[in-house]
Amino acid sequence: MIAVTAIVVTPLVHAQQFPPDNEFGVWGAYSANSPDVWGSQGHIQFGVAALRYGRLVAASPRYTVEYTADVEPVEMARANIYTSCKILLHGKVQPGFCAIGRQWIYGGGVSPFGWKFNLHPAHQWQPFGALSAGFVLSEHAIPDDIPKATRFNFTFDFQVGVERFNRKRTRAWTFSYKLQHISNAFRSSVNPGVDLNMLAVGYSFFK
Repeated sequence: MIAVTAIVVTPLVHAQQFPPDNEFGVWGAYSANSPDVWGSQGHIQFGVAALRYGRLVAASPRYTVEYTADVEPVEMARANIYTSCKILLHGKVQPGFCAIGRQWIYGGGVSPFGWKFNLHPAHQWQPFGALSAGFVLSEHAIPDDIPKATRFNFTFDFQVGVERFNRKRTRAWTFSYKLQHISNAFRSSVNPGVDLNMLAVGYSFFK
């Protein structure tokens, strides 16, 4: 009888090491600046506040795989204000746009295509990696509010960080770095794009 009980109870105790099937959370991220590289607009601040739902799809003693979907009702970008001007390009004076100040641009979006991968799920501190894709709609075009730039843009990001669970595996904090790309996927002849170095923090509960 004792042996039978041990056989039945041991897997149940082990299963309790893993998070339950459903995750509900909130998170926020902020980029104080962005790299100015080829094909990407630099010097833009960006912040986001979001809600998350996650569903556990695979688990083992070494890792867990979770589908995630985020709703981002608050997204803010601080970018340049432009006006028409003459610029020197390839040795010729041509029509262009010059920055004359800065403005906050507000918007929101969703990221319905996400995956999160945790390592060492039996541990209280778990390293993780994640990726997601979606879109953002803003009141003005980002990152450059100029003619033919778009208010509707696509987003894609990679994320690495650490997740700290409580002892019951019912709550968790996440701390991470996120590299996020925003652009219109060449739906317009103007597609500056922006790559954001973001620091993120989140809090989730599981059931």
